[in-house]
Amino acid sequence: MNKELEVQVRSGRNKSQNKELLKRGFIPAVVYGKKMDSIAISVKTNELKKILEEAGPNALIDLKIRQNEKTINHQVLVKSVQYHPVNRTLIHADFHQVSLKDKVTATVSIHLTGTASGVAKGGVLAQLLWGCEVECLASSIPDTFMVDISSLEIGEGITLADLELPPDVKIIGDEHALIVSITAARAVEEELPEVEEEEEVIA
Repeated sequence: MNKELEVQVRSGRNKSQNKELLKRGFIPAVVYGKKMDSIAISVKTNELKKILEEAGPNALIDLKIRQNEKTINHQVLVKSVQYHPVNRTLIHADFHQVSLKDKVTATVSIHLTGTASGVAKGGVLAQLLWGCEVECLASSIPDTFMVDISSLEIGEGITLADLELPPDVKIIGDEHALIVSITAARAVEEELPEVEEEEEVIA
């Protein structure tokens, strides 16, 4: 189900106007696409934050742009967001208008579940990938890939080729790339320098 987000067209783009938006609980943003001109908009910060928290960065959004008592709808993805470097609040966003008939590329996060058998036997777990790029329709982008590592033994690993992909979702890149592996722990013995004992001299 698409997320809906109502926004307003904004005319000002200078720093003072952007600061005023932030004080009122809005952020400046831009929406653009192949079949439309770039539009400067203002977005309610809390509403966008809620969508990102509930649906993730790949949420397909029904963007309702209001201008002069008219509403124009665009299907968009969040292309990028900017956060304040100190308090980490949202300060800007870019939206990319997409066609529901054309395929897009997106980065999907990878999360590990379970406890690997090999770790219980002394192995060391290493996660090498936390996300991967996929190609699919905008309406078919997975929220995340959950990877069960419970059966992994020492010397084993899971690659991108092992992911269970939804229909019509394609991995972009090397499918043999390791997501996670279990390796044998190596005991490293530190050689401490020998210290010669000094005889205590009693005067």
